[in-house]
Amino acid sequence: MLHEPELEFRAGNRHIDPRYGISVFGPADADSPTAPHRIPIGVVGPTQAVDGIRSWLLRCQERIEAKDTKSGQENLHQLFPGFAADSPFGAELVFDDSLVREIPERQLRRLARTDFASATAEAVEIYADAARSLAETGRCRVVICARPEELNDSEDRPPAAGGASEHDEEQEERDTGGDFHDLLKAAALTLSAPLQLMRKETWTGTPARTGSQAGRPLQDEATRAWNLHTALYYKAGGTPWRMQRHSSDMATCYVGVSFYRTAKEQELHTAVAQVFNERGDGVVVRGGTAQISKSDLQPHLPTADARRLLLDALTEYRSTHGHQPARIVVHKTSNFTPSEIEGFHNAADERDIDHVDMLWIQRRGAPHLYRTGQLPPLRGTTVQLDARSLLLYTRGSVPYFRTYPGMYVPQPLLIRSASQGTDPLIAGTDILALSKMNWNNAQLDERDPLTLRTAFRVGSILKHLPADARIATRYAYYM
Repeated sequence: MLHEPELEFRAGNRHIDPRYGISVFGPADADSPTAPHRIPIGVVGPTQAVDGIRSWLLRCQERIEAKDTKSGQENLHQLFPGFAADSPFGAELVFDDSLVREIPERQLRRLARTDFASATAEAVEIYADAARSLAETGRCRVVICARPEELNDSEDRPPAAGGASEHDEEQEERDTGGDFHDLLKAAALTLSAPLQLMRKETWTGTPARTGSQAGRPLQDEATRAWNLHTALYYKAGGTPWRMQRHSSDMATCYVGVSFYRTAKEQELHTAVAQVFNERGDGVVVRGGTAQISKSDLQPHLPTADARRLLLDALTEYRSTHGHQPARIVVHKTSNFTPSEIEGFHNAADERDIDHVDMLWIQRRGAPHLYRTGQLPPLRGTTVQLDARSLLLYTRGSVPYFRTYPGMYVPQPLLIRSASQGTDPLIAGTDILALSKMNWNNAQLDERDPLTLRTAFRVGSILKHLPADARIATRYAYYM
């Protein structure tokens, strides 16, 4: 059983819950001279949406009470303390009429009269031009875009054959915003400010409906405020919380390696690396074309491309952090081939990095555990199957919540090491901590480590760009 990892907040204070930690201590970088204390916001959308967004964000400057919970489960839903200069965040959103680009209703009505693909392309062009106009002012840190209601969600239609990535789990599908989201993000990767897309139900509190069916479940207002403002703080350059690191710990570079297929569904899989340090600072590196293995039908990299991908990742890491890591941890959702292992080791050797852990994380098909009573196993439950394999529950019953907060039977991760000398329990502890590094969700019990949960988002955006297109390396542009 692994203990719930603590996170670090202002002045080195620690707690397991991001919401409690910020409410009591403040963001991790609150005392830094580069912390985003004033965040100018650009807004793009029709007049009614612009007014609604600004009105709700102004409301979020004040305290928002938590959703009622059962006695003893008060930690499950927590009040939002407000987002203002005198709030625990120590930051405020700055609005200016000159940082608004209103989309005429006439243009949006036209979207409803065209086919989905044409309407999406036209909407992306309209919104991208407006966002570009705002970013070129050099005055806004984040651009909020109100998703046009005239567009049907792509998740309401049957998914395209083959999918966009090797990551197609139901949670990741719920987290993405469909074709408009992905295409607009792709069009904005060269702007000076990242985008934040918002659906109408976020600021109105009214669940969306699709035809005669109810739409996606709507979170309570305090939770919506937590998730949105944490994301805005991070996208503005802040660090809401960071992973705990002891003085004796080696500086570690976490690399998630994944593959995505081109938008035209060709058999072309491109490698991409999501690179993070313990603070959660993230960069994205695009690699070469992968080959489909005949043995497992999964995309894999030849030795030279694996070496180049990791070298490029380490170059970006050093550029961002000013130093090389002492330890590299590589995560994949498919097994490591001998060519990939050789390529990654070659890259580490060239940079004189002695400690390399390569972990195959299986998200499906792992054996399940059963616990006496009605609740599932505790989050952090582990079973070491052999010297190189570990079963880990990153979702499950949470003692801090005094319940299991999920809707479905939790599935454990099966972690297999491709490296000699890797301690499975240390690997599991890292993965459990990385599962808390999601600034789109302030609740502490995500299923996937940050290295893998970003893969679907990044791939679903990059698949819309040519292989030689310039892309943003900062992860904030993809979330």
